[in-house]
Amino acid sequence: MIRTLTLLPTLVLTGGLALFAQPGAIDPTFDPGAGANDRLFCAALRPDGKLLVAGELTAFDGIQRNGLARLNADGSLDTAFDPGDGPEFQIYCLATQPDGKVLAGGQFNTYDGVPANMIVRLNPDGSVDNSFDTGTGADWIVLSIKLQPDGKILVGGNFLEFDGVPRSGIARLNADGSLDTSFDPGAGLGSTTGATGISAFLVQPDGRIVIGGSFNSYDGVPRNSIARIHADGSLDTSFDPGTGAQFGFIGISDMALQPDGKIVVGGDFAVYDGVPRSYLARVDADGGLDAGFLPGTGPDSWVNAIALQPDGKVVVGGFFNSFDDVLRNGLLRVNADGTLDAGFDTGTGMALVDETVFDVVLQPDGKVLAAGEFTVYDGTPRNHIVRVEGGVLTAVPMQDAGEEVSFAWPNPAERTLFLSRPASGVVCDAQGRVLMHFQREMQLDLSGLVPGRYVLRTDDGRVQSIVRQ
Repeated sequence: MIRTLTLLPTLVLTGGLALFAQPGAIDPTFDPGAGANDRLFCAALRPDGKLLVAGELTAFDGIQRNGLARLNADGSLDTAFDPGDGPEFQIYCLATQPDGKVLAGGQFNTYDGVPANMIVRLNPDGSVDNSFDTGTGADWIVLSIKLQPDGKILVGGNFLEFDGVPRSGIARLNADGSLDTSFDPGAGLGSTTGATGISAFLVQPDGRIVIGGSFNSYDGVPRNSIARIHADGSLDTSFDPGTGAQFGFIGISDMALQPDGKIVVGGDFAVYDGVPRSYLARVDADGGLDAGFLPGTGPDSWVNAIALQPDGKVVVGGFFNSFDDVLRNGLLRVNADGTLDAGFDTGTGMALVDETVFDVVLQPDGKVLAAGEFTVYDGTPRNHIVRVEGGVLTAVPMQDAGEEVSFAWPNPAERTLFLSRPASGVVCDAQGRVLMHFQREMQLDLSGLVPGRYVLRTDDGRVQSIVRQ
């Protein structure tokens, strides 16, 4: 039976069956209390719906948390996760493993009093995982970490060495933290300005890796801010960005890989391969500019973070105050063609001109988490972390090598998902992040995932969109 519903002004009725708040509006069910007492640089969503946040904080909601905290799904502090004294300085990047352990990188030489040069792995309770041994680690800042489906770990940053071995800006580690010497970037990153580093990684289904950051060359070959490399670290010359993204300081800060192989990039640039593109662009699978993605004048300042929705829309966070001359403070969403999504209304957003969003995370239910340097969102106090409504997400079928096939049931699934034959592979979220690995299984336990839409990929090339109820 369909009941008559009385709608509040901020709500819209979709399909006559369910209520959804206005996309872009603050989600009042996520209440961080006093929040973080200083800016947050990064956030990472766990499969169980809990959220890790890191940056310059020393307290969260009035409770001591040095550099790192874990929040419950409702925004409250999860006191079961205790970082102790945390990093001696700050964390810039996070990555969560399927086993609940956390990789953290940044600018520090110790974590909770334990030597850890720029990268550390933590147990699910926040303590240092001593089985992860990086030797002398990185000799300077780690800006990005990406976990590969095989368990190996890509590390990018401003360093020149890792564990005493020359590695300019990029290295790959084995699962135990040791340097993977089979991954050889040669001369690695080069720069004519002295500002060199990798801020973002994408791992394609075929194993090739896209890197984005501030650099002018890779292994001696000109590449401005973006390049693609093979799984062994060598440059993939078939990906040619031309003159690429001409950057001022940070170059490309974040990227998102679409199912069709195109890449949305954001950062500090005004031109891509000679064509004006202010801070946001889309790149074809071969590295060239996608002329079909038209953001107009785009954001009026840097983009720090992007998150791709299953329907092709892109959530963007950064330093900006407008997009294509329309007011948008710190957070916005664009349509699949690059135009502003006017239906995602952030109101006054991050109210002050010097406030910014450093990271955005898309939840499986479509809600958007934003972390950064701000104290207010659309007139409501929110110290450095906020969750906003995303509206209804319509999935676009994921493709890999060929069309999506159906090989897992029931779909939606409450807990157990059955496979048509024994398989190995991964379960990813809408942003392509690996949340589960499985080996030669005929059924999967999805109870560790929050309700939402995911992508199931097998090692033999099959792919299927699945829903966890």
